[in-house]
Amino acid sequence: MSPRIPKHLISQASKGLDRQPLPLTVAAGVILGLGLGLPGFWYLRHPGWLLLWGVLFVALWRMGHHAAPVFEDEHRIPAKPQRVRDGPMVMMELPGGQFLMGSPDSDGMARVGEKPQRTVTVSGFRIAVTPVTEELYREVMEQVPPPAEQRRLPIVGVRWDEAIQFCNALSEREGYQPCYRQVRHRWVCDWHADGYRLPTEAEWEYACRAGTETRYSFGDDPGELDRYAWFDGNSEYQRQEVAQKAPNPWGLYDMHGNVWEWCWDSYKLYSLTRVRDWDDLRQFVKPQWRVARGGSFFHQSEFLRSAYRFKFSPVNQLTARGFRCVRVPSGLS
Repeated sequence: MSPRIPKHLISQASKGLDRQPLPLTVAAGVILGLGLGLPGFWYLRHPGWLLLWGVLFVALWRMGHHAAPVFEDEHRIPAKPQRVRDGPMVMMELPGGQFLMGSPDSDGMARVGEKPQRTVTVSGFRIAVTPVTEELYREVMEQVPPPAEQRRLPIVGVRWDEAIQFCNALSEREGYQPCYRQVRHRWVCDWHADGYRLPTEAEWEYACRAGTETRYSFGDDPGELDRYAWFDGNSEYQRQEVAQKAPNPWGLYDMHGNVWEWCWDSYKLYSLTRVRDWDDLRQFVKPQWRVARGGSFFHQSEFLRSAYRFKFSPVNQLTARGFRCVRVPSGLS
């Protein structure tokens, strides 16, 4: 998801339009376009007006494609992270803010896909303190309960669309508006809905960093990972129960390691100017790949960095991949 625009830069008119239903917004755009375009072409009688009109429509489409959700009632934004109970999950309610996303050129571990580092703004949201567990996933999806020894393990082997379906099912069960729907076999997200969803890449990294600018939320030294994460150095190559290691500064567990976590975003390079070879270019031109973050019990310390990002096919069901939920209640931004 693209960086969120600070509210003080958004005009009152655009705020009002943003809160209208999508069909009404599209109708307003068509009416405005025709109302301005046709008279201009008729009276100016110059074909260049059609070109300008087309450019304006493309610009409007780009704005809509990269639009970020806008929410109301700013007085509800917490001044600092707060632990709350949200349905069956414990979540941290995070204030919105700015952070440096990606890795600096000075970091010897940084990959091409993590650059350039840039300032990103996100709005407030809630995020689960742990990945979704076997027990909760099977309960919500009405599957056979797991054995007692597996209840607190993070769910794995879940496709990207299965994580989407879980979010919708949990939203409906708790009486919230589901965020996702399918349009022509393609999942789309209603950013105004108050149900559960996957985090965007920006939200995930913002929550993982927890106000830090180091490789990990606890610093730069991989030697300290054993206290905070399950990885190839201490996991015996098996997933472990959630919340067994120390949390990050915002009280979130397992952001580093244990299992990969699906994000909403398609995988794209931050900047095409850094493409060096065909493999880098392929990462940009295959939008069917989805982003996963955090590394896993199977991976080395380099893969667990806050900025590390990887791509997976959404239909893969690997044993080291799970997810966690976020939610934006009505009035939180």
